[in-house]
Amino acid sequence: MYTIVNMDRKFYADKLPRKLLDVINRFNETDKKARSFGTDTVLHLSEIHLVEFIGDNEKLSVSEIARRNNITKGAVSQTLIRLEGKKLIVKALNPENKSQAVVLLTKKGWTAYCEHKKYHENINRVILSCVQDKSGKDMEAIYSFLEQLEKLL
Repeated sequence: MYTIVNMDRKFYADKLPRKLLDVINRFNETDKKARSFGTDTVLHLSEIHLVEFIGDNEKLSVSEIARRNNITKGAVSQTLIRLEGKKLIVKALNPENKSQAVVLLTKKGWTAYCEHKKYHENINRVILSCVQDKSGKDMEAIYSFLEQLEKLL
């Protein structure tokens, strides 16, 4: 029995890192693909994530969006220009501070936002379908492993 356990550990020690990298790479390939998210416009990852942030936090200024995302105002402004050109966002005067513009989603922006949420819900379903038959102890081990890995990266 001891030998079999050691053989199993060696087998998984050899295979697990490669399998994890394969899964990460496959996920990244899939996730980085530009998608339309229910609109007639192709959206890149940075664009849809900014749409998501705006949908979750409407009526923020460019400066506040940049601060909360820990990115430069220039990066936010460039992405907003693309999103405005794609008719996903509009800038409007802040009713509480007329000298400041705030960012709002358009109807098309809300469509992309909702479809992006559905996309993530689908990913969640796929992941949960892979672990639905696992015991609580197994789930705890998987979660603990992922937490440790995240901290090391």
